[in-house]
Amino acid sequence: MSLEKWAEYGWLRAEPTSPEEIAGLLGIVARDLTDSRVEAISEDRRFEAAFNAARTAANVALRASGYRTAVQLGHHLKTIESLEITMQADLMLTQKLKVFSKKRNATSYDSAGNVSDQELQEVIRIATSLHQDVIAWLHKNHPSLLQKK
Repeated sequence: MSLEKWAEYGWLRAEPTSPEEIAGLLGIVARDLTDSRVEAISEDRRFEAAFNAARTAANVALRASGYRTAVQLGHHLKTIESLEITMQADLMLTQKLKVFSKKRNATSYDSAGNVSDQELQEVIRIATSLHQDVIAWLHKNHPSLLQKK
């Protein structure tokens, strides 16, 4: 399936991006990765920060591809699933991120203290790797969107 087909289904809408938007989103990813390593806060909050970093990294790839999710139920999952199209990400990665999404929802809305140290370390590792992969992908596929510093 293609992003164009997703737009036909109403899951996405075409919208150009800018280097400034991409820089802002990458700044969010970096901030959230930093926050996920602050041991003075709960594992739940650290997990949420790391997951948000991964989801925002997926959004960077989607925005660089000229699309934005439609605001509707499940739009965060569409952002994650779009990695399979934008970056040809492995299905295992998107499946793992979906599991993390459910865990993040549970820690935000149901109860505290359900994140294990192993889950926390795994989401941090995956988010860090995805951040690096997105930057490399941008350099290769959309270098004009990377601001020179």
